[in-house]
Amino acid sequence: MDYNGRDEKETQETQETQETQEAQEAQEAQEEFPLYTERIIINPKVKYKKLFSFLKFLGGAVIFGVIACAVIVLLYPYFDKKVNGNNEPAVSLELKKDQYIDDSVDGSLNNVRQDQADTDRLEIKSTAQINEEASKCMVIFENDGSQNTGMNDSVGLIIGDINNAYIIIADSCVLNNYDTAVKAGFNGGAYGEAKLIGSDSYSKVSLLSVQKDSIKAASDADIQVAVLGNSYKMKENDPVIAIGRINGSTGQTKFGNITQITDESSVDNTFEMMSIDIIPSYGDYCYIFNKGGNVVGIARPSGDMMKFQAVGLSDLKPLIETLSASPEIIYLGIKSTNVTSVTAERYKLPLGVYITDVIMDSPAFEAGLQCGDIITALNGNSVLTIQSFSEKLYRCVNGENITLTVKRAGRDEYRELNFSVVLSVR
Repeated sequence: MDYNGRDEKETQETQETQETQEAQEAQEAQEEFPLYTERIIINPKVKYKKLFSFLKFLGGAVIFGVIACAVIVLLYPYFDKKVNGNNEPAVSLELKKDQYIDDSVDGSLNNVRQDQADTDRLEIKSTAQINEEASKCMVIFENDGSQNTGMNDSVGLIIGDINNAYIIIADSCVLNNYDTAVKAGFNGGAYGEAKLIGSDSYSKVSLLSVQKDSIKAASDADIQVAVLGNSYKMKENDPVIAIGRINGSTGQTKFGNITQITDESSVDNTFEMMSIDIIPSYGDYCYIFNKGGNVVGIARPSGDMMKFQAVGLSDLKPLIETLSASPEIIYLGIKSTNVTSVTAERYKLPLGVYITDVIMDSPAFEAGLQCGDIITALNGNSVLTIQSFSEKLYRCVNGENITLTVKRAGRDEYRELNFSVVLSVR
């Protein structure tokens, strides 16, 4: 018998049987786990290699960005000078503020005019000395002829010397727009080109600057900055000197007295107005000096043209600082008056800023402020007078969201409310 052949046949059958059995088991396993799929595991070396490549790319991008920013910062002044030329440096005045009301700890309000200490008395100067010093502070503006501005020999006053430039306050009619050039004549025959910094339509004042390097034939001894006095200390019957454009001529000097002092409510501010017994002419514009030679007011003809009416310089100081930094004036949109101690006691009112009018569609109107509301704080900082309130308001910026704390009359008492106001510019 052929045992070898039979053994090979049996072996082959056994292998076939085993393969058939394995195939059946695999099929059964697939049927039992129909969602089973084979997972291919990536070699860890390949995965980390891709990660390292990404991090390397990211690091390079960051380094490039840092270098690019550094180059831009370093080269910006050079390119800015090439594109824009030699721009004048930014101007910003800092003036000493005058205290209108004594906000004492007990909350009482005492008018400064009624508290004239010996230490506050001025050094009396002669008329000749005041006139000589004032002439060095005066500037006469002449239109260069590029535009018909309707301005003829207007006068300005030097109130600051900063960033190699003289800062001059003048009537808002000096320039109609920023593109008009004005010739500025200084004492001693010197002259230069004045450029507008900013104007305020309510106070009707403008600020201009003249680069000192541009002044032709100038002598430091011929030009000086005016001393700004405290107009809050002026009283009725006080003697004053008016210097400027008077009766149609520049460089004139007139003597007079303060006949009346009143407060004139303006938008977001209150201006102290001094009536001077000097008869003006149309187009006159002058500066009021006290007996110590300090400037205390800016005067224009009154409505009846029978006297000069001067706005107190102390009320203008916060506005002047704002204009020196930016032509934009912050706008809230209220008219108000101060609640004095006498008024508070007589009418049982809280101390603060009493709103007499809210301008339609103003930020104050949109926020819900009403006539009769009494403002007591701005952003948590207490305010008792419109003077201190406007000073804080001018420090804010366009679009800023401020919080005003007010006292509003209820049925039996005043309630404290907080209003969120988004400021704009005039």
